[in-house]
Amino acid sequence: MAKYDIVIVGASTAGSYFARRMAERGFSVFVIDRSTKDRISPDYDIFHMGKDEMDHFGLPKVEKGDGIYAFEFTESYMYSAFGGYPKPSPSPVVGMHKHGYIVRMNEWAAEAGAEIVYEASFVESVYDESGKICGIVYEKDGEKISVECRLVADCSGIPAVVRRSLPDSYGIEKFELTPDDILFVTLRYVDFTDKKEEWMKSHFWIFYKSWVAPSAGSDAIIGMGSCFGFDYVEKVYEQFTKNVKLPAHRVKWIERGMTPYHRAPYSFVADGFIAMGDAVCMTKPNCGEGCTAALVLEDIAVDVASKALENGAYPTRESLWSINKKYNGTQGKEFASLLALLASVIRHSAKANEFLFKHDVIFSKKILGGMSGGLTLNVTDYLKTLVFVVVGLASGQIKISEIKSILSGVINSGKLTELYERFPETPDGFDAWVREAEEVWSKTDRLADWKPMG
Repeated sequence: MAKYDIVIVGASTAGSYFARRMAERGFSVFVIDRSTKDRISPDYDIFHMGKDEMDHFGLPKVEKGDGIYAFEFTESYMYSAFGGYPKPSPSPVVGMHKHGYIVRMNEWAAEAGAEIVYEASFVESVYDESGKICGIVYEKDGEKISVECRLVADCSGIPAVVRRSLPDSYGIEKFELTPDDILFVTLRYVDFTDKKEEWMKSHFWIFYKSWVAPSAGSDAIIGMGSCFGFDYVEKVYEQFTKNVKLPAHRVKWIERGMTPYHRAPYSFVADGFIAMGDAVCMTKPNCGEGCTAALVLEDIAVDVASKALENGAYPTRESLWSINKKYNGTQGKEFASLLALLASVIRHSAKANEFLFKHDVIFSKKILGGMSGGLTLNVTDYLKTLVFVVVGLASGQIKISEIKSILSGVINSGKLTELYERFPETPDGFDAWVREAEEVWSKTDRLADWKPMG
């Protein structure tokens, strides 16, 4: 039986990055992916990454003419439900051909010593006599193969095939994402009949979760994401095109994909186990992007896991626990807070959305564009929100039900910020912390609680 320090299930962004970084630390790393190399991550062609984030995480560079680079833009604007009150959010973004970049990341991991096997499907985890993970079984070409390891990393995306297969007593939540917990994303690649320079930038309408951005092979992408399914996305798209005036255009082709939109598990680790990326819903609440969002957790995990694996040691839940603590006190806190806030405040009419954009309340540059540098809401932010929702009510711009939703979001957002800041240092006290978290999350709206298009 082959033996490795680490086995990673899933070779997309999360799996490739973790494989590269752990191999650089001198550990033996084995990666499996169910896809063929020429079909890995094929759901859509173009995806975006912040250029600053690529530099920060030391990701492979792309250049014009390399077959992966598609375009760059530096200007991005966010608009109200009727296309008004743009909020500029300057940030250099690189557009790339997704499949080509994932292949490059695979090769990047392999250069550091990671071994990658394609067309290999996870079957089950293997446990020792004490019930701790000590390897996996995978299937390739009809044969089941066992591999021994000290740490298993689930980077399998939305299916979360390892996390969801763990024993109920293993200390990791096993929830399965439903259509209510997923953003179904439709991308229309279009050419403008009358090309306008201002449309060759990035534009975003949070009310519809829709955007227009540069593309490759077409003038632009009109993208949209919603819960419930692709049929519902089309209903939202119909309303979007009625309320927002887009230039005349011709649709060249359409692609579809999915991204998780659910709170992350309370713990990412257990004995000999860690889950990362889409397998733990690691996406930005304000836009659904998950590629670089996942790498914040992974950088923490690389440092902690490397120490836990030193001198041939087995990485126990306790030795990996600070991954939870460090992440939940930083990006985890920010994502939980923003998820609660946006899921509540977005439950209003287009008229109310227009009012909030106009007065820079909630839909502000700070909240909508501040994720890359960390989002911290202060007392002034909360007071401004309360003042303007009262003004909106008095002027008939906002309804009582919408105010209740907004206030609920503000309150629960603040509670989650405070709660995640005091995530327990050790597994002791975790159960009590989870009970508090469950209480707050049970009172927090979900994006799927609101279906404005019927």
